[in-house]
Amino acid sequence: MIFGLIAALCFGLSDFIVTQATRKLQTLPALLGIQFIASLLLGGYILIQSTSTPNALPLVWMSMIGISVVNFVGTLLLYRAFEKGTLSIVSPIGSGFAVVTAMLAFAGGERLPFNSIVGVVLLIVGVLTVTRSIQSNRQQVTLAGIPEAVIASICMGIYFWAIGFITPYLGVILPVLITRIVQFFCALLLIRVKGIQFPRISLSTGMILVVAALLDTGALLSFNKGQAVDYTTSTTALTSLYSVITILMAGWILKEKLIKTQWMGIGIILCGVIIVSI
Repeated sequence: MIFGLIAALCFGLSDFIVTQATRKLQTLPALLGIQFIASLLLGGYILIQSTSTPNALPLVWMSMIGISVVNFVGTLLLYRAFEKGTLSIVSPIGSGFAVVTAMLAFAGGERLPFNSIVGVVLLIVGVLTVTRSIQSNRQQVTLAGIPEAVIASICMGIYFWAIGFITPYLGVILPVLITRIVQFFCALLLIRVKGIQFPRISLSTGMILVVAALLDTGALLSFNKGQAVDYTTSTTALTSLYSVITILMAGWILKEKLIKTQWMGIGIILCGVIIVSI
């Protein structure tokens, strides 16, 4: 449970920081910068630890690269949703990846204890309640970013489900590094193809990228560790709590007001956490 909650905290804070980065640099440059910094940090850590390379089959390595590309598509679309959408709306939709992962895990034969099933259901209902909430008439909310967030949740749900099969072969850290490197080169390729000029980065923007890289990487590491020692479905459901943190940050700093049904969704989610932890 603790690893899922740590992942949720890191993802929630990361979403808020990433929003600031994408609105300053646009989606692809921000994504490229974050992946570059995260790759350097993780690569350096692995070199310092002098860990041996796992003796995994080529199929495992190729599968890891493949799902990293899928995750890149999801991450790119989620960043795009953050850039142009209302954060308190698109973030909960993105956290709906827990539904996709749960469906795939159940289809694959994973079965949970009854209290965990109830907790997971409450978490998903809570996320959906927040997502379906309508902003007050004083705020103008459009569909901007919502389609991107929906597709992103599907891609990320597939990634988080599939990585559970790869972690036993590659460990907790290496899959995250591979994901970062693949996403870096995918972002670089798109930037070259589209002819996007990488903007000048100020010190404050650079610090935003560093913090976002640290938080996002910490979230993935915590998730991998959690699903390695617990059920994939429950770990994913706990991780989906990150949208609550993002909503609170958006309301506090970005002044995106919460309405009653959003608070109701947050309460349902918290009840789910308590039941999962029993």
